[in-house]
Amino acid sequence: MHRLSRRMDAAIKWPPHHARSAERWENPFIPSGYTYLLQFIAHDLVHSAIPLSVAGGLGRGTTNARRTPLRLETLYGSGPVGSPHIYALDAPNDDRRTKLRLGRMRWKENEPASGCPFRDIARTPAENVTGIDRSIAGVRVALTEALVADPRNDDHAVMSQLTALLALLHNGLVDIIRGREDTAGPNGRFGAAYKRFLCARSALTAIYHNIIRNDLMQRVIHPAIYASYCGPSPHFMDRLASAGRLAPADWEIPFEFSHGAFRFGHAMVRPEYQINDLSLHDLNNTLEKTSANDPGNMPLDETWMVQWSRFFEINGSTPNFSRRIGPHLSDGLGNDQIFPPFDETARVGLLYRDLLGAGVAGMWSVDALIAEIGDRRPHLIAMSRLLADRAYRVDQLREWLVSSQTYGALTDEDVETLSNDPPLPFFVLFEAMQQTEGLRLGLLGSIIVSEVIFGALASDPQPAGGPLADQLDLISREFYLANVLQDIPDISNMARLVEFTTEIADLRQAVPAFL
Repeated sequence: MHRLSRRMDAAIKWPPHHARSAERWENPFIPSGYTYLLQFIAHDLVHSAIPLSVAGGLGRGTTNARRTPLRLETLYGSGPVGSPHIYALDAPNDDRRTKLRLGRMRWKENEPASGCPFRDIARTPAENVTGIDRSIAGVRVALTEALVADPRNDDHAVMSQLTALLALLHNGLVDIIRGREDTAGPNGRFGAAYKRFLCARSALTAIYHNIIRNDLMQRVIHPAIYASYCGPSPHFMDRLASAGRLAPADWEIPFEFSHGAFRFGHAMVRPEYQINDLSLHDLNNTLEKTSANDPGNMPLDETWMVQWSRFFEINGSTPNFSRRIGPHLSDGLGNDQIFPPFDETARVGLLYRDLLGAGVAGMWSVDALIAEIGDRRPHLIAMSRLLADRAYRVDQLREWLVSSQTYGALTDEDVETLSNDPPLPFFVLFEAMQQTEGLRLGLLGSIIVSEVIFGALASDPQPAGGPLADQLDLISREFYLANVLQDIPDISNMARLVEFTTEIADLRQAVPAFL
């Protein structure tokens, strides 16, 4: 695996595309904000105590703790009662909490400063019994603790900013509901607050699902596969998914998704990001900007406040585009401080971890997956020569593996093994490169991702697939006699989500710019 990872260090010579303003390695169809929406979704689907690549095998620490897929557990945790540390106080006596906690940003050249906007996730210092203090003496207290439901949502600056964006939207929804609900008496305030929270959470979940279904998946999935799964009642190959709404204990995520196909998002990560009009940061700096890695420079300053038109196409903006999908990752994902060596190969970086994790997961081989899908949906396999013709597939893999001998030093035996039995995360990237020129996933990757994502959406107890307004009306009437969500527009893509959040959080004139 480590020699294959070195072969994948070689840059891909991409063909030209239609977008003259984009580099060849950029994907003008997928703005870079979707890279991190994919990461957020991964956090909402899978949460284990230790990565499989580091654990070296399956065990208790690698068990997936998520049992309610795509229900925003990664944002809300166990709710105001079970995870009170991530919720703000609604009252001085702390008898109710409905809003997610946020933290103030800071001004880089104006410290100390008070009254800064709440544009970061909440962070706090922690007095350590070991005596370790990471503060900058006389300047800034180290904010070592990110007050979020899932610590991975502070994996880097863009991830924490996306989490703050969704928290701002939730808090705005709470305000909308509060403005329309009847006033509760002193003895009913706790119940009213909890009802308000549940309504806002359900509304945000419906918006989130609407965006996944109608925006994100349409961008990353092969069009033929998207057409097969995007309807209200897709016929899943996975029998459990076809069973409809599952009990939490029955839901399990296949390793072929979590440690195979869904790793494709790592190939979309750019080497640098224009965070806002004034700030360009390389990937290494972006990855290191967390409470765990850089607590003395927290909260985030204005150079890290994401201007969302730089990450999504909003009002004609030209955003940072994601990278085309193929068997190559940005150099920053080889950062030896973030992804240090952990075995005898001394190989650093995320790519090797992806390949090794796939190797120890015990997942189905590429050949076995193709054969199984061919038995159930032969017309899908027939659409791709790479999938339908094994001899051709082996030849194409072999040709690519030996085409750059400078990297990897693969032996003849390596080449034969890998071309006949490629690791799934590698093959999904290779397929995307060959079938779609890296602009979206190929057929096999699209099928695996669609089975899980659309399967999780189908298991939601809320009705899905219809107009968002109808879904929100049903949600509101679970809690209130009137429709308290009637003023929420049809939010079917991330650009519209950002614009609506800008309005309800009063951020149109924000400094630094929010939109």
